[in-house]
Amino acid sequence: IFGITFTLSKMSKPITLLLFLSCIASVAFANYGLDLSTATHESAFQCLRTHGFQLVVVRCWTSVGRADPSCPYSVGNAHAGGIGEVDLYMFPCSHCGNAAGQLRSMIEFARSHKLSYRRVWFDIEGPGTYWGRDEGANRNFLSELFNEARSLGLNAGIYTSESQWNPIVGSWNGGSHLPLWYAHYDNRPNFGDFRAFGGWSHPTMKQYEGNVNLCGAGIDKNYYA
Repeated sequence: IFGITFTLSKMSKPITLLLFLSCIASVAFANYGLDLSTATHESAFQCLRTHGFQLVVVRCWTSVGRADPSCPYSVGNAHAGGIGEVDLYMFPCSHCGNAAGQLRSMIEFARSHKLSYRRVWFDIEGPGTYWGRDEGANRNFLSELFNEARSLGLNAGIYTSESQWNPIVGSWNGGSHLPLWYAHYDNRPNFGDFRAFGGWSHPTMKQYEGNVNLCGAGIDKNYYA
């Protein structure tokens, strides 16, 4: 942007300058977040903050139906490292059953460690690996999970993508009342690529680059509104 030279007439200068400043503002005020699933030190978060990351989403429940023991360490270090917003994510174990019990166990784990967080995201991916082929059973599991989140008063959201969601639940809109965090690795921190699915007409966050090593941490990069 900053390498562009403009040749302007007197009449066009105010309009062109306004558009130019608007482009600068959109970059300056973009919101960047990261997510991670490994223990991360305070110094890494301090470094990541200097790269413009304002939000971190930390895994706190694993796909085998257990709390992630590194979650409290990373959450505490994120706060200490100056990251402004901290969320948790849950990778539910569909084969384990008892969706409500899994969520309660994760929340009890977070409370026992006095974790401070804003939102819980449900990581819904891996059809055929982490989810069976029975769409009805998958819908019932997720309905139980979402209902429990509501009963617990959680601020919840869903991480998925069209290629993951549809094979798991089919043409079902049962999660569209929750904010959407979708994945599309196009290295573009914007929502220009989004197309509606699962009842969502607009997203809240986008994971646009994965498996990045930065500041000594393994992260995925995200953009959010």
